[in-house]
Amino acid sequence: MKKAERTRQSIIEKTAVLFNTKGFEGTTLQDLTACTGLTKGALYGNFKDKEEIATEAFRYAVLKSRQALRDEMDKHTSIKKKVFAFLDFYARFVFASPIAGGCPILNAAIEVDDYRTHMRKAVAKEASEILQSLTNLLEEGVAVGEFKKDLKCKEIATILFCNIEGALMMARLERSDEAMKFVVQHGKNIINQYTHK
Repeated sequence: MKKAERTRQSIIEKTAVLFNTKGFEGTTLQDLTACTGLTKGALYGNFKDKEEIATEAFRYAVLKSRQALRDEMDKHTSIKKKVFAFLDFYARFVFASPIAGGCPILNAAIEVDDYRTHMRKAVAKEASEILQSLTNLLEEGVAVGEFKKDLKCKEIATILFCNIEGALMMARLERSDEAMKFVVQHGKNIINQYTHK
């Protein structure tokens, strides 16, 4: 990796936590220079503007979270246990997220809905990819005979994913994992209903 690429990657990694905890509007240029140890000129010599830094930092934060999720799911061989690992991962996410500040998709989705529209496509793409991965996993479970054929994979994946994100929001507001525990158990109950005995 060339020096310019290393510098760019370092900026992305250092600012990912900053943007994920303070948000786009809450993160100032002074925050960025303090966090990276670089001048404004050095930052904007590597990125077009603050929006580009934020977008790349968001992608990095999601990548880091997804890798941690994948590592947990890869510990299991059965599809059902992989789905349960997905749910359990987010239950731990409440107080021990792979990147400080919580779920980057949830955090960014709130900002891009109304005024940070330049990032909406990036956030929507990441959310869609996670949802599609869960749908694919459920479809694989049906294909190998772990789950019943009447399992509506996309529908159930959407319910699970949206419930998880909603529970993360409640957890952040209440500083409690109670909502997440309810959601995770409900998700497991749904999966158990479609699992062959």
